[in-house]
Formats: sequence, structure tokens, C-alpha cells
Amino acid sequence: MNLTELLDRSADRWPQKPALIEGGNTVSYDGLVQQVADISLLLQTLEVPPGCRVGLCLPNSINYVAVTFALWKINAGVVPMPTEYTEAELSSVAETLRLGAMISHKPRAGSQPLLGNLFFTRLTPAAPPDNHGLNIAFIRFTSGTTNASKGVVLTHETIRDRVAASNQSLGITAADTVMWCLPMSHHFLVTIVLYLGVGATIVLARHVLARPFLEAVSQSKGTVLYAAPFHYALLARDNSDAKISSVRLAVSTTCALPPDVAEDFFKRFGVPLTQALGLIELGLPCVNVDDPAGRWDSVGRPQPDYQIRIRNPDRDGCGEVVISGPGFFDAYDSPWTPREKLMPDGWFVTGDLGRLDEKGFLFLVGRKTAVINLAGRKIFPDEIEAVMNRHPAVRESRVHGEAHPHLGEVVAAEVVLHHAVAPEVLRDFCRARLGPDKVPASIHFVNAIAKTAVTGKIRRPAAVAA
Repeated sequence: MNLTELLDRSADRWPQKPALIEGGNTVSYDGLVQQVADISLLLQTLEVPPGCRVGLCLPNSINYVAVTFALWKINAGVVPMPTEYTEAELSSVAETLRLGAMISHKPRAGSQPLLGNLFFTRLTPAAPPDNHGLNIAFIRFTSGTTNASKGVVLTHETIRDRVAASNQSLGITAADTVMWCLPMSHHFLVTIVLYLGVGATIVLARHVLARPFLEAVSQSKGTVLYAAPFHYALLARDNSDAKISSVRLAVSTTCALPPDVAEDFFKRFGVPLTQALGLIELGLPCVNVDDPAGRWDSVGRPQPDYQIRIRNPDRDGCGEVVISGPGFFDAYDSPWTPREKLMPDGWFVTGDLGRLDEKGFLFLVGRKTAVINLAGRKIFPDEIEAVMNRHPAVRESRVHGEAHPHLGEVVAAEVVLHHAVAPEVLRDFCRARLGPDKVPASIHFVNAIAKTAVTGKIRRPAAVAA
């Protein structure tokens, strides 16, 4: 099975229907299939072998979609790499996952033009990657440049099953026009692949500011919004008379939906925000399409093919969320660990803490790990701490998410010092080694970092799950 089959089927049914719209540029399903074919031929000319892992570092664009499907067409694995990554972060991912090439929007050392503003860079891993006989389509690197980093491995077959399961509640069809504003390097499979697989039209928003985005919704007659609370907060603050009467579904994902954002958006547009639970390992097991107005703070009931249990619940019914269902990840890479070893009983331990109400709606109340969710991006504290702790003035640090009214969360740090240093000096130190979204917005100097009594590990403050 190859995921390009989903695109080909849509092109067979709706050849002239718009597949992607980016500003003044529209590509039909037939046109997109032709772009994919053209790029795949170029990649074959460059002798990209089947099974090769290729890093993709591009901004949201029609090209991003076409290159992804072109890599799949030649049976290469796609490794998305956010454009905000520093050179050190790109190199770390390339080395850890043994990439054979990288395609970027900026020329790199040794790169050559691929097509337009696309550049191809051949890489030479220390050893070829071992795909363990799997038909790998996608590897999402999860935690930056730390020793704890790993890649979530997904095959073509897994993604196909995941997409089919995820659409049972969303109900996306060829009649839908989806307004897109999330970073494709973080969100692609149960969104872009799903939409193209059912013949929907995707409008790539060039601006996330409220007025241009609302104008795009009106002009395109958008029916589905899929965005982060950050984006919905921007829209809710719009004071024009713009309407979104064509919108039937507005999904809020990536981090917890603040109550004021849910309320303000509903007051402004009359459309309830639908929360969803999305995990790179699992897909989209939960989406609140049943009662988004009455239970706005729930991620909904599990989709039909999924099951959810609460392990070791306390007296209030709150415990660890575990999930079973189709389309689960195939393995972790670096080190390679197959799914069967990680979940021998068929249940995935999410690390989320939550409870189920009497009607089966899931409410998330925290995380056992402290992932920071900033405007649709996931940031891992360990990575930032590893950098901060390298500064000679720093004894140790603890990084966590700090609530922000519009961004969801921003990075905050507690630091124990060897000797005095200004916060801005530490920020500059991080800025030189990390992407801008990972630089702490606030730094607090403390006398000690809270640790667990038995293991001595850093005690993490609870964070709301994505």
C-alpha cells in the first residue's frame, strides 16, 4: 500500500476540483497528481533510493504537500523538520535518524536546486538506517536534541487505517473546504492526508491575523476550521461585522482550550469550538462533535473504533488515560523499539491524566510529563534544560509551561545559579542554540529545584494535555 493511492483516487473522481489554494495559486487534484509525478521523477534522477529517509524543512505551501507525496511515491520516508529549527537541531535529527537527504526552502552547503525554491541536499549517514522490513512513510522526531529524543515511526498502512478511523466523527467529505493555518511540520497525517483522501479543498491561510483570515473564510466559503486556541483567540477579538456562516465545524487542538476563548469565540460567531485529542502515536482518538457547546472543556467521546480506559482512578475518577484502537504507531526509532514491546496488552499509556463522565466524555486534567504547547507547537522542557545547564553560571534548571492568554503556553524557567547572571544573558545563550519558540519568556532565580523523594528526579508541575 502507498498513500499516493488516496490522492490518485480523489483525482480520478474529482480531477478538476481545487485540491489546494495558496493565495492566488490554485491546483486541481489532477494538477497536484502531476506535480507529484514530476517531483518524484526528479528525485529518482537524483537516485534517492527506496527506504531512504528524507528530511523535509519547508514552510506551509502547495510544494510541501507535493514533495511529501512525491517522496512517498518513490517509497522514501518523510521526516518533517520545522523551519524554526536551528542548524544544530537539523543536524541532530539528521544524524539520529540517519537521513539520506534533506529538502529545504533555503540553500545549504552542498545543496542543488530541485524545483523553484526547493533545494536538495544529499547526506551521508554513518550507517544506512534499518527499517526492519516496514513500509515506512513517516517519522516524526519528537523531542529535539536531547538523549531522550526518538522518532515516531508510521507505515503507509498505519496512516491509511488512522485516517479512516479519524474521519468517522469528523465526517470530512468532498463538499468541505478546510481553512488551514497550523504548521505542516507538526500536523499533516489526519489532517492534510485525510482531507485530500476524501476530495476536500484545502485553503492555506497566508496570514493568521483575524481580518485576513476571516476574509479568506468568507471568500472561500470555508466549512471547516482546524486550528489552535491561539488562532481562535485572535479571531474572537475581531471587532468587525465579518461572519463565518459557512463554517459547520471548528476544531480546537494542540493544547487545552481556555474557557474565555471558547466563550468569546461562541459569542462572536455563534459557532461552538470542538476540542480534540490528537497524539502523533495514535492519531485522533477523541473529538467532541456530540456536545461541543455543553461540554466545551471535554475532548469528547472516543471515536467508534477506539476504546479509552482510566487506570488507577482516584476517588474523583481521575487517573491515567490509556487508549486502544487502529492506526497506532509502528515503532519508536533511536533506539528502535517496536510497538508490541511498548504496548504488549494493546493499550497505549498516554501520560495524560483524565476522567470519563457518566456519558463517556473524556476530560483531561493534566499530564504526567510536562510538554509545553505554544501556539500549535510542542516544546519539550528537557531539551531547553540541557542547553541552559551548559551555561557556566547555571547549576541546574527546570523548564515548564506558563499559561498565556493567546499562545496557550509560553516557556518559563526556574534556575539555580553558581554565581549571578542577568536573565537576558541566559536568554541570549539559549537563543544561539535553540529555535526562538524555545527561548524562555521568563526566568526566575530560585534556591532549589523541587525533586522527587525517592529517585531525585525533577518534579514537574502539572500541565494541561494537548
